[in-house]
Amino acid sequence: MMRAARTRQSGIAAITAVLIVAVAASAAAVMLAQQSATLDQARLIASRAQADQYALAGLDWARGVLLQDLQSAGSVDSLDEGWAQPIVGLPVERAMVAGAIADEQGKFNLNNLVNAAGQKSDADFLVFQRLLASLGVSPELAQAVLDWIDADDELSGNAGAEDAYYLGLPRPYRAANAPMAQVEELYRVRGFDAATIAKLKPYVTALDRGTLVNVNTAPAPVLAAVLGDKVGADQVARLVARRKAQALRTTSEVATIVGADVGPALQMLDVKSGFYSVLVQVNQDDVQLSIEALVKRTAAATGGTPGAWVVWRRTRT
Repeated sequence: MMRAARTRQSGIAAITAVLIVAVAASAAAVMLAQQSATLDQARLIASRAQADQYALAGLDWARGVLLQDLQSAGSVDSLDEGWAQPIVGLPVERAMVAGAIADEQGKFNLNNLVNAAGQKSDADFLVFQRLLASLGVSPELAQAVLDWIDADDELSGNAGAEDAYYLGLPRPYRAANAPMAQVEELYRVRGFDAATIAKLKPYVTALDRGTLVNVNTAPAPVLAAVLGDKVGADQVARLVARRKAQALRTTSEVATIVGADVGPALQMLDVKSGFYSVLVQVNQDDVQLSIEALVKRTAAATGGTPGAWVVWRRTRT
């Protein structure tokens, strides 16, 4: 009996010891897993911080490129210049950085629909309608954009929209009644959806009012919209081919190249630019992010120095 009791006690002790070891091993495994997760998170945070620094450095690089171009060839901006050549991939410590600069004045400025006096710009409105039509988008959408930007509450047409329309939506809001800061505001404008905006984004921008279209960088649909119905697709193609061979030094060359009277349109054109978009992409370990920014470049004022200022920037992961 005593031997059996001792055997049972020994068995219980052995089982208890095994359970203690199992619990300890399990606790150790959990602690190691938590420690590993903490280390992974710390590495990820460090990589993200480093990637942010690389992206900001890339933006500073772009600003420097634009300033250098202004000093070397400030009277003309064209697609054969150094700023227009993208960096496909630049290896840096544990990372790969890519970047590109694009001329925003090669696009139609939506804010030009309203002039400096706060009134509708008939010439720009017509250009925008022609651009919409050429892209397979209803020209009537120009009315809604005009209403979004202008300061009044009067509808510009049947396709326009002011507060009365937007406040009646399931998630109500008001019309901006102010210049657009970014093209993405179109998502809030009546009649615009993702597919429509995707068609427009390569050709429209949101800049200070009164900017001109750079004839040396504008894509064919924008040039055709500005030059109007007197100029056909073949004439626009001739203009694009001519600027590839040699950048235009003055807008007066346009009429000679297209062989048509485009006098009024020349007032909307220029051969240089002051606004550029910058895209910097960084792959840092397991982190991928990009910075988009709008840069305004200004020539030297009296007694001052040239500048390249970031109007806005946003980070995407």
